[in-house]
Amino acid sequence: MSGSATLGTNLIDDLVPTIDDLRGDLNADFGTRQWRVYVVRRTWNGGERGRGSYVETQLEITPPPLVSFDEEERLLPEGRDEEGTITLTEVSLTYTADELLGGNIPAHVEAFYRLDDQHGQGTGSQYYVPKKPPAPDRENGIGWKVVLLPAEVPA
Repeated sequence: MSGSATLGTNLIDDLVPTIDDLRGDLNADFGTRQWRVYVVRRTWNGGERGRGSYVETQLEITPPPLVSFDEEERLLPEGRDEEGTITLTEVSLTYTADELLGGNIPAHVEAFYRLDDQHGQGTGSQYYVPKKPPAPDRENGIGWKVVLLPAEVPA
């Protein structure tokens, strides 16, 4: 399922469905997109994050975006610590900035990205939060660019 953006009548917007179809079909055929990417929102009934119980909604980003890891690890006395960013590119322009967590998140909503391995390499789910608002790229990647930071998300 794609996003809910209202596309315009320009050539780029006219081509978005074709671009998304090609990215979805070709990357699936070649097996080049390792990760299924979800935007997850937990709405807490206690008025703030972590208070009470929550209802979780997930939005899978389709077709799967290109995920580029720019992470580094630091060795600390208590163990390894990941730092750095990952960047999602080629995110369909059918999504709105709010769907990609670009708007204000209410105090009772916990929001993050989850990456799940889709090719059986056995890597666990990875969690991230936006470093900055998503930015549309209509010239190079024809899609949103989303920069994320690693996050600790309790189960």
